[in-house]
Amino acid sequence: MTYRLLALGDKVTFFDTGRHPFNVRAVSQDRRIVILSRPVDMGTSAEYTMIDWERGVRGSDGTSGQGIRITSQAHHRLHRFFKEQGVLREGDVPATQSVLAFGDWRPVLIATVNGRP
Repeated sequence: MTYRLLALGDKVTFFDTGRHPFNVRAVSQDRRIVILSRPVDMGTSAEYTMIDWERGVRGSDGTSGQGIRITSQAHHRLHRFFKEQGVLREGDVPATQSVLAFGDWRPVLIATVNGRP
């Protein structure tokens, strides 16, 4: 699959997730893995998704769009991960995978990046 270069802070919409964009939160050094989030429930929770460009798929955080409460331990661990390690090193398993069980893998169908197709 062809990688679409995404950078920290990019705003990404997918054809199957509606108009509200996800923000790129972490990108692996080889750019194969991208972790994104977006606020839900009036900003009290965050929904996460992960792109695996090598497999050409995107996984959800398993919350069916409800997101993870901002006050939860899982969210605090994710926040620390993003703040301290915005870029993953070669061979690292995303730390988020130990906090979230990404699943419901589907093809990556990006609609826009920063408002552009």
